[in-house]
Amino acid sequence: MSVSWSVTLKDQITSHLPQQRVIVSLYNLITTFLPVLLGYYVMAVLVQLPGTKLHRLALLPVIVWSTITAGMTLDFSFGHPEFAHINQGLALGMFAVTMRVITWTLADEPYVRFCVTDNQNGKVNESKSEPTTLHLDDIRRAMWNACDLCSNVRGLGWNWSEGMHIPPPMSKIESRRTFAVLSLILFTLYTTALGVVVLIMAAITPDGSNGQTIFDPSLPPLLRYLRSSIITAATGFSAWMLVELMYHFVAFVCTLLFQQTPSQWPPVFDHPWFSTSLTRFWGRDWHQFFREWYMAIGSRPLKPFLGSYSLIGAFILSGIFHEVGLRGLDHGGDIFPVVGYFVMQGVGVALERLYKRVTGRRVGGVVGLLWMWIWQIVWGHFLVDTWVRKANQARVHLQDIPSQHYSS
Repeated sequence: MSVSWSVTLKDQITSHLPQQRVIVSLYNLITTFLPVLLGYYVMAVLVQLPGTKLHRLALLPVIVWSTITAGMTLDFSFGHPEFAHINQGLALGMFAVTMRVITWTLADEPYVRFCVTDNQNGKVNESKSEPTTLHLDDIRRAMWNACDLCSNVRGLGWNWSEGMHIPPPMSKIESRRTFAVLSLILFTLYTTALGVVVLIMAAITPDGSNGQTIFDPSLPPLLRYLRSSIITAATGFSAWMLVELMYHFVAFVCTLLFQQTPSQWPPVFDHPWFSTSLTRFWGRDWHQFFREWYMAIGSRPLKPFLGSYSLIGAFILSGIFHEVGLRGLDHGGDIFPVVGYFVMQGVGVALERLYKRVTGRRVGGVVGLLWMWIWQIVWGHFLVDTWVRKANQARVHLQDIPSQHYSS
């Protein structure tokens, strides 16, 4: 009964959406994409103002429907297979916006912006301001602060980032121009390194009977899984470099053109490859861009039932997030390998907490480092193999679609 109900619900939703993506044009940017941006901004204003929860609840369904429509119907690749990853980015962005507006809707206390003055030892020094009220000047302030909130995913300078680890800067640079030049150099280096890694991975990834796969059936088991482990680890490094290069490019633009200070752009990662536990890797060393809604929607609702193990909910939500990204490449998907990888990361963190409870000691040291790498690579096989196959299938899918199927 529940299965037929879910299928019927899915059919009701998808029946209102085009079966093929529509190439972006000025018309559908205004009618489909602009409502997402406006709704996102309005919600960022409302979450700063007290007594607006009912307004947020009323606006939420409109924004969610807008993000689903934009994420599933617009084609930013213009029908070119080599640009299919742009649609993947669109799907991820729309999902992230959806999760953020849900988090803002559920917030019981207004978001308050502080004045960022420095970033030392992984903590941002802040001078506290008073919460906004419904006075006209405060509404204007909220409208201005909403511009920062919409693009501020780590909560730098906001009260909701409490408990989030911010890596300390590698060097003390106060000059905007110097920092912008350094960001541009790092962007270039990471872009070059990522290109090299992608070329190497393309050369060593074997052809399979169904698209591509990281497993070469012609090799004996030991060499087969050694090769796939290298590809899995290289994919992790690729993800790290991709995030780094995008971050440094945006930092370059914002410090040079929008006169933001270097202290507003602390490092994204804190040496994740040397993490001595899964808890440290996911809790502080990997980027924390989505921690706000991972915790608010994935973890906190489960806390009354699972206690300290409720963090598994955040990993489940992370798995769904990455699955949505894969589905942005085409309309198919193998949800279990993708979500399963992140669920097993949550299981690994739970095992570390159980170990601490039993022994009174944290996982760490050389043994913890080996444990982290082994656990990541073993379960990462499923995630990376699915991504490789899906990326290849998406290219074939787009190549087989006649150009007349794309319309503006």
